[in-house]
Amino acid sequence: MSCFKTFLIPFKLIVMLSTSIALAEDPNKIIAAKVNEYIITAQDVLNAFERLPTKIKEKPLPDLYPSIVNELINQHLITKQAYKEKLDQNTIIIDQVKKNKDQIIAKYWINNFLINQTKRENIEIFYNNYLKSFKKSKEFNASHILVKKEKEALEIIKQLKNKAKFSDLAKTKSIGPSAKNEGQLGWFSSGQMVKEFEKATFALKKGEITKTPVKTQFGFHIILLNDVRDSKPKKLSDIQQSIIDRIKKNSLSNLEKEIRKNKIIIINDFKDVAKKVNN
Repeated sequence: MSCFKTFLIPFKLIVMLSTSIALAEDPNKIIAAKVNEYIITAQDVLNAFERLPTKIKEKPLPDLYPSIVNELINQHLITKQAYKEKLDQNTIIIDQVKKNKDQIIAKYWINNFLINQTKRENIEIFYNNYLKSFKKSKEFNASHILVKKEKEALEIIKQLKNKAKFSDLAKTKSIGPSAKNEGQLGWFSSGQMVKEFEKATFALKKGEITKTPVKTQFGFHIILLNDVRDSKPKKLSDIQQSIIDRIKKNSLSNLEKEIRKNKIIIINDFKDVAKKVNN
């Protein structure tokens, strides 16, 4: 995993600071609170909201707003007290501030870098290359009934031969998650299902059901092949986000290689480091 992953800044579009007032101005210019002449902006509130644990962020911002603002007020007043005691001149704090500054700068640089890498023209180039390299293959649409025991699967096959409805048996007998969808698995191609399941499915004709149970690691399957078609390239709108994710991943990987080139990098063994820390 790339070491750059921790540099990515999460973005959350928040269009309401209350239940009735939409943000129509720059959040940096909207005053949320004042302590004497010190101003806490709407952007400060949004930034504080982003730093909250994920579980807490599930609550609506209007509900959290009073707590966040009061915490920012307390933080400001405590900071002023710390300055009075000249903590800003403490060498440990100076070093920590520098490291935090470096990390913030790195985060913003990485985000700007990724914005440039994922411009519209780069997305279109990636998509056009995808179209050029696309090769048609067969896609299969199947339904299945999954049970634990072979005996039970054989009984279901017998019921199907006696004109029982596949979808009804899938809903009532199948232990697979597709039971709620009448056993329908949708479209898939080679490599997406376990080997035994694929082999049995690909041998069927449209509308045909497996004559014997198909054993896999999940249990015993009765498979119905609903349809077969030739695959088609996906529309750009359908895969744009996956293209952006791929461009980002490739760009970060290439960047990491580039900036580390010709650098002398030494990573000490964890046990050695831990031993020194614990001594």
